[in-house]
Amino acid sequence: MDYIVLEREFPEPLTPEDVPKMAASMQCLELYRVQPVCSYLMGNGHRMICVFKAPDAEALRAVGRANAFPDGSVVWSSTLHTP
Repeated sequence: MDYIVLEREFPEPLTPEDVPKMAASMQCLELYRVQPVCSYLMGNGHRMICVFKAPDAEALRAVGRANAFPDGSVVWSSTLHTP
């Protein structure tokens, strides 16, 4: 499983209380073997970075298509580096 990063922008700002609701409402996570790891919401609420574990970036893109991620969402693979 790889670490996959999702960057999303929202026209209306989100609150910290919205983040767990969004994660709970995402469909197809199990189908594509995608597991949420953590999410970071910017202070203005218009941008969010989420980290997932998934077989590859395409698995998260498939989840995005099923959940209608907003235009401008960016998905990329990453690696974890620890000291």
